[in-house]
Amino acid sequence: MAKKTNPKPAATNTPAPKPATATKPLAEAPAKPKKSLSVTTLICIGLAVISLLVYFNTLGNGYVLDDNVVTTKNTIVNKGFDGIPELLRTPRMTGVAYFKNDNYRPLSLVMFAAEVELFGSNPMVGHLFNIIFFAGCVVLLFLFIDKLFGRQKTVVALIASLLFAVHPIHTEVVANIKSRDEIMCFFFAFVSMNLYLNYMEKGKILSLIGGIIAFFLAFISKETVFTFLAIVPMVFFFYRNENRTRAIFITTGTVVAFAVFWIIRTRVLDAYGCSTTAIEFIDNALVKAPSVSMKIGTAILVLGKYLYLLFIPHPLINDYCFNSIPYVGFDNIWVLLTTVIYLALAGLAAFRFLKDQKDPWAFSIVFFLATLSLFSNIPFLIGTIMGERFLFFASVGFCLAVGLAIEKWIIKGSVTVPEVINNKVVLGIMISVCLLFSGLTIARNADWKDNYTLFRTDLAKQPNDSRLYFYLGDEMAETVFPNEKDPIKQKQIIRESINYLKKSVEIYPLFTDAHTETGKAYLLAEMYDSAVYHLRTAISQSPYQSIAANNLGTVYMRTSKFPEAIEAYKLALTINPVFVQASFNLGCCYVQTHQYDSAIYHLTQAVTRDPNYVDAYMQMGMAYFQTKQYDKAEPLFKKALEINPGDVNAVNNLGAIYLNQNKYPQAIEIFKKAIAMNPNYVNAYSNLGHCYFQLKQYQATIDILNKSLSLDPKHVNDIPFLALSYQGLGNMDMARRYEAEAKKYYSNFKLE
Repeated sequence: MAKKTNPKPAATNTPAPKPATATKPLAEAPAKPKKSLSVTTLICIGLAVISLLVYFNTLGNGYVLDDNVVTTKNTIVNKGFDGIPELLRTPRMTGVAYFKNDNYRPLSLVMFAAEVELFGSNPMVGHLFNIIFFAGCVVLLFLFIDKLFGRQKTVVALIASLLFAVHPIHTEVVANIKSRDEIMCFFFAFVSMNLYLNYMEKGKILSLIGGIIAFFLAFISKETVFTFLAIVPMVFFFYRNENRTRAIFITTGTVVAFAVFWIIRTRVLDAYGCSTTAIEFIDNALVKAPSVSMKIGTAILVLGKYLYLLFIPHPLINDYCFNSIPYVGFDNIWVLLTTVIYLALAGLAAFRFLKDQKDPWAFSIVFFLATLSLFSNIPFLIGTIMGERFLFFASVGFCLAVGLAIEKWIIKGSVTVPEVINNKVVLGIMISVCLLFSGLTIARNADWKDNYTLFRTDLAKQPNDSRLYFYLGDEMAETVFPNEKDPIKQKQIIRESINYLKKSVEIYPLFTDAHTETGKAYLLAEMYDSAVYHLRTAISQSPYQSIAANNLGTVYMRTSKFPEAIEAYKLALTINPVFVQASFNLGCCYVQTHQYDSAIYHLTQAVTRDPNYVDAYMQMGMAYFQTKQYDKAEPLFKKALEINPGDVNAVNNLGAIYLNQNKYPQAIEIFKKAIAMNPNYVNAYSNLGHCYFQLKQYQATIDILNKSLSLDPKHVNDIPFLALSYQGLGNMDMARRYEAEAKKYYSNFKLE
């Protein structure tokens, strides 16, 4: 008989032993282990920290290139929160000037207005937000790539995002505050893509709505995200196509967001007569290419330069204008080679996609080609021939391809992040590349310290660029010259500025802005004939040269040609009716020609547009003063002092009002205040002496007027008062002496 394999234990009468713990106090339940951060979270934190560190040295940089155009020089942005509604309904450059080829990108301007309201005009704040949002871009890119491939290529996502974070090609975008529009476009584009992926996975309608809103915000940041109208359906109908209905909702929502943006944009630009098709030759020399083949050939050459800079990001240059990239045709070896490379990339992407519609290599190539196509100058011309900022989106495809290459040929298979960290070869390559690229990025950030540093550095790399010569000459005239106090050094600076500007015009004689600035430099050098030549040339070349017209008026005003000056200032205001400086200058001309009503009108226009324009209040006060309307002049001088309490001229003018109103005690107090502010202020001593004379305090008059003459012996209008004061004291010898002195200047003067 077979034995049972699992016999039951035999019954027993012996009591079962009690558990040992029954006789001891119950132990406390062990504490739950703390939740550790996930690998994804740790990667995101690490990427953010690296991004911040790589661009940390930009915090000490100032406003560079056109940063001022969207910050300190933008009158709407400087209104802070109050300017936001206007920013949302006007073209981008409205707060600076009228531009025919303007666009609609309000989101970054709204951010700058908020920063002005909260922190004032501070470049450090602008740079700080740039690097914070750039760090956000890097993190969002990692999350997107990781989700796109079902979290099966986390290592690839890490490598791609890390390379994106440290790649020097992005310095132009991150170090240039103005390029916040590009950063925010990228940021919200990938916020949208991540939300769409969440919706595809979980079906939560809030994720879909959030993605659509984020996509709209990307569009009002910058139009670069236009290519996502093709990328979105590619992602959700092929790479993440778990639910076709959701893919249709995502694509439809994206198109709706674009349509709403386009309607708003069109209405705003049409209302202001703007056209983004108006492209200047100096910005993009392809508009006047000798032939179609050279136009396309040169554009292809630029595409080759983009590829080169992705692999070897040196030298980096902020400007690529005429004549930095010469025209070339299809007989150029580099054009042919570039054509072959791009055709091969397109063919490879098509082949791999047809073979596997979820192929990551195909996605990386398509993303690169699609996002770069917008700036290729082949289907249509854009506002510049080349710009490193145009690789900000496209570099995602490149970085992803590098990550995939490392996975395939170095790692040789899919692995986890910890396994990669333990792989010395991979880790060594990543650390080496990151250190090299980080070093180049940090060094390039230093070039963006200020305009002078950037332009001088880049001109040495690209000596045939007309606009770089213009930039450097303009910076020396507008910033370096006025900040230098040594007259000898000032002359050297302005001569050097003129040389750079003349070189700019030599390379491109039709460069209107260069003629305008050359004229300004000659004006500063007091070489008025040359100034007139270049300013007139600028006006003849363009109907929009309000600045040239204004500067021409200043030349005429300085040479006392007031009728010509008035016509020039009127022309400036015809071109730009809200040109505050031109309104002020025209008002000053009318003051000089004693046309006080016209002066008051134009000066009122100036202070209406700029309520803190101290000099305009002063000149308007002088206009009322000259017409003896002291009651209207007084509040204007007081307003000037309210804005600038240290304005000694405003103090003196206020005293002059009291003097002319026979309010001598008040006038004396004011003139004493002016002297305390500036002990060498001749006019204050002279006016104070006249007050004492009117009060018949002759000794005080003599003491004060002698001080006036000791400071300025040419201040001869005080001499008759000295003669009369000595007469009042009964000292006729001194009275006769000063009478004789006064007759040298005033033949009709005679003691009573």
